[in-house]
Amino acid sequence: MSSQYSHNPVLLAEVIEAIGPAGKKMVVDGTLGLGGYTRAILESDQQVRVAAFDLDRENMLAARKKLSGFVNRVVYYQANFAEMKELLGADGFLPVDGIMLDLGLASTQVDDPSRGFSFQRDGDLDMRFDHGQPLTAREVVNSYTVDHLTKIFREFGEERKARKVALAIAERRRSRPFERTVELADFVAEVLGGRKGRIHPATKVFQALRIEVNGEMDSLARVLVDSLDMLDSSGRIAVVSYHSLEDRLVKNFFRGHSRQYVNLPDSLTTTYLDPKLKMITKKAIVPTAAEVAGNPRARSAKLRVAEKI
Repeated sequence: MSSQYSHNPVLLAEVIEAIGPAGKKMVVDGTLGLGGYTRAILESDQQVRVAAFDLDRENMLAARKKLSGFVNRVVYYQANFAEMKELLGADGFLPVDGIMLDLGLASTQVDDPSRGFSFQRDGDLDMRFDHGQPLTAREVVNSYTVDHLTKIFREFGEERKARKVALAIAERRRSRPFERTVELADFVAEVLGGRKGRIHPATKVFQALRIEVNGEMDSLARVLVDSLDMLDSSGRIAVVSYHSLEDRLVKNFFRGHSRQYVNLPDSLTTTYLDPKLKMITKKAIVPTAAEVAGNPRARSAKLRVAEKI
């Protein structure tokens, strides 16, 4: 995962300022992508090192070539960022001074029809970040029950007509399984009454399938929890998200761990907690109009930052 459909890192200056590499020894780029954030971090301070994670083998190889001039300052992990705590701990890199996560897709992933992430070009229903994992979008669409499809369309895509789409998919696949991206996108659009605005009717369904195939919400929740143990005192975590589901999880996590107390709903008592985080961004930072004009795909990005107390 990397910048949303873009070669250009979104909110780059804001991310570098938020992480503040100056004086830091180790920063983690949990979503290396094509290496844009990592390069900027390395260039901002000659002493900082980066531990770079990405599930996508092709992106990892491309990034390593671009970052070849920093060979002694980058440690690469072709792994899910949910494994960050275990892998960095085993290699003696904990605690770290900063963690950066960009939860979008790289242009290389979207522009390759064989990856199946986009319905702008016809391709296989795949959607895997890591080709080594078994679950594909094709399997989800053609084998999940109606209830299961409804659940992921509603929860991961926030699709209001989730059950209607799931029922239609289940009925159609009885005679002919879904194999191609455009095939599925056109079918969903027809079920939902056709395209009426700028956003394609199948967008939410495709988002839900991608999240399900790659276990994205579970991975994000895990790395957020683990960040509390991985960050050194005054270390910061910065997260760029692109849809409300991710942003809500990040916002609630940061807020929940920066509060002084919590009222228990089943009692009259109040339990006082030691907050573990300090909110650096009271509200999400969004791209400027100029950045969106230069990179329209950045328009939905939101940056949130918290600091370990």
